[in-house]
Amino acid sequence: MSTIEIRERLVGAAAVIYPGPYLNQLRGERIERRCLEMLHDGIRNLVINFEETELINSIGISLLLGVIEAVDESEGKVILTNLNSSNRELFEVLGILSRVEILGTEEGALASLVRNPTGCDQPDEGSHIPD
Repeated sequence: MSTIEIRERLVGAAAVIYPGPYLNQLRGERIERRCLEMLHDGIRNLVINFEETELINSIGISLLLGVIEAVDESEGKVILTNLNSSNRELFEVLGILSRVEILGTEEGALASLVRNPTGCDQPDEGSHIPD
């Protein structure tokens, strides 16, 4: 049995997650579990770096939405970075871009969180609008 490894790193009050080349059910479940653990431990801001991610299936999207929802409920922020054009288009069609912030690089996302960790003082471009 192979173990699915998801790379991550903590940077201050944020966590950076690297989904890997294919975000499917196994990787999505591992990411979701780990993100919920981090939220429980007080990490509220997540940067998800899609630089290596070429494919995302429907279950991976569903699990990613669960992570976004959990971060929203804990009043945190999700920033997606390094999206290729296909993944960005997929997220746009599914309406995910209205619930997260998109930045070009991981470094830019981390700098944004240092400047404004909750996103309260910025215009709501890309931020979630409560129901």
